[in-house]
Amino acid sequence: MMDLSTINAEQKNQLTMRLTKIMEDWKLTDEEQVSLLGLPKSFKTRHLYLYRRGDKSFDFSQQSIDKSEMILGIHDSLGTTYPANQAYGSIWLKRPVKKFKHKAPLELMLSGDEGMRRVWHFLDCTQSWQD
Repeated sequence: MMDLSTINAEQKNQLTMRLTKIMEDWKLTDEEQVSLLGLPKSFKTRHLYLYRRGDKSFDFSQQSIDKSEMILGIHDSLGTTYPANQAYGSIWLKRPVKKFKHKAPLELMLSGDEGMRRVWHFLDCTQSWQD
């Protein structure tokens, strides 16, 4: 796991831009992006463009760093699972999956850390070995 105390301002900016790019590629709504990152309720979705451009970085807490790591892990695993068609990951996230009781992976991810962890472990079996 990444440690918040070891991340400098430039790394926060790069992480912010990478996360926003991934979630844009997944074609998530602004509200879904804010929810996945666990940003505070006071965060205005209309300001996301500042983060996408690199003008600002998210004000990361250790919880949002942990969520970010799961998002990056899911993204990397989707790339490994669908190497010939990177765009299919965004489709897969929104389709019901039998293993998830016919819920879409995105629905589980939006339900909280445990749901996000379940999706990550499903895609990347090496993650479940660590628990």
